[in-house]
Amino acid sequence: MLLGSVIAGLIIGRLTHIELPGNTVEIVLYSLVLLVGLDLSKEKIEKRFLKDIVGVIISTIVGTLAFAFVLSFFLPLKKMETIVAASGFGWYSLSAVLITNSYSAYIGSISFFANVLRELIAIIISPFGLKFSRYGTISVAGATSMDTLLGIIATYSDRETALVSFGHGFVISLLVPVFVNIFLKLLA
Repeated sequence: MLLGSVIAGLIIGRLTHIELPGNTVEIVLYSLVLLVGLDLSKEKIEKRFLKDIVGVIISTIVGTLAFAFVLSFFLPLKKMETIVAASGFGWYSLSAVLITNSYSAYIGSISFFANVLRELIAIIISPFGLKFSRYGTISVAGATSMDTLLGIIATYSDRETALVSFGHGFVISLLVPVFVNIFLKLLA
């Protein structure tokens, strides 16, 4: 359904040459997050949710950085460059700008591409992945688990999973500039 919607949008856009104002997608995404937030506001946050959120956050950070480290052996980049590129945890716009402004446009571009790819993979696998591993799918979504992917996660899972997803994405988003800047300092 999601993939079909994207393809339909591409075809309609190509045939009609409709151009949306620059911030239309952003407004729709913020509206979606607002609606999901209103829906989630009815829920009580229990201690077990906090434990689950912390567990998924740790899994996301350790998994992402471990994968980036292993991947660095197969890429023509310094190990720390690969790790800093991955430390955007899915927030491609912020990590790419921080890396480009402080270190290198080349590594910033790699970070942008890697984190966009992460989001696209999460969008594609979420409807199926949530059936097998709710928290694993949230971890793949990274920072986008509280915005772009929240609607998908809420649709294909339950309220508890959506709460964990929102909390996870919120904290990971706060940690992106921290991790990017730590690794940038280690690169210098």
